[in-house]
Amino acid sequence: MKKKVVLLVLLAIVLIACFIPITEEKTIAVNASFFNVYHVLATPARWKEWRSDLRKIPNADTAKISIYKDTGSFEIKFTNLLLKVKSSDGLFSVDDYSNNKNVTYSYYAVPAKDPKTTIVTVDKKIPAVSYLFQHFDESSFTDTHVNDLKTFMETDSLKYGCTITKTRVPEANLVVINQTVRKKDKFAEAENMFSELQAFVKKHGLKQTQPVIAQYFDKPKTDSTQLKIGLFIDKETVSEKNIVFTRMPKGGPLYVAKFSGRFKDRMKVYTGLQQYFTDHLYQQAILPFEFYRDNKLPVSDTSKVNIQVNFSAFF
Repeated sequence: MKKKVVLLVLLAIVLIACFIPITEEKTIAVNASFFNVYHVLATPARWKEWRSDLRKIPNADTAKISIYKDTGSFEIKFTNLLLKVKSSDGLFSVDDYSNNKNVTYSYYAVPAKDPKTTIVTVDKKIPAVSYLFQHFDESSFTDTHVNDLKTFMETDSLKYGCTITKTRVPEANLVVINQTVRKKDKFAEAENMFSELQAFVKKHGLKQTQPVIAQYFDKPKTDSTQLKIGLFIDKETVSEKNIVFTRMPKGGPLYVAKFSGRFKDRMKVYTGLQQYFTDHLYQQAILPFEFYRDNKLPVSDTSKVNIQVNFSAFF
């Protein structure tokens, strides 16, 4: 009888021990600076970008994602998903309620010797019995999304929302018209300026060598827009009336991203390029400009455009 009691007690102890939470750890190297990795983890809105489950939510439903911020913590909610994140001294502790289960884990990021690399350690609490079965299983960390973080930080098209490439200013000679117009007239005025430049090129026996370029900058708190329309040409010429001949540094560095879609939606490419410059500590040499790759300007905010957004740099 006593032996049975002892065996039952031992069995109970073993069973209880199997369900006592233990911590499993994984360390990965992320090819991104510590500042950039930390900023992404510390900014709740960026979690919608790097977590694959949140990124897959259709655009029409993204407004349903709720973010609640407090001192040292934040929550992200969407339908059956709830993330509770607490941060302190570089440690991000996460209670993750998703896919009908709860997972508790934490991220800790530290700089590597290489300033372009960050070491991220993820600790995950699991029952001891699960640890015995998953100890050598790489997929056991899938629900911590740490690989999502690595993929996001190392993939520009995900991190910045567009593919960014480095190229060069294609030509040196340029004629431009620069005007401030009423915001509601900007599309009609831009088309008039384009036509005027085309007439100038034809009149002086010049040749347009690249698609039309443009800058549309709506002035804040006003009803006006600063417009600049330009054409690259094959040789030098003279300025005439409101048409100015100028030169750009041919071969100078440009960081570019292509966009096809509604004119008013192109600003997300600007946001991505601006973040890229911030992350790489680049400075803009001149204001950004757009190549209209089909040599056609928009007629409204909803016009379909095919453009290349250009950010110039000093190197």
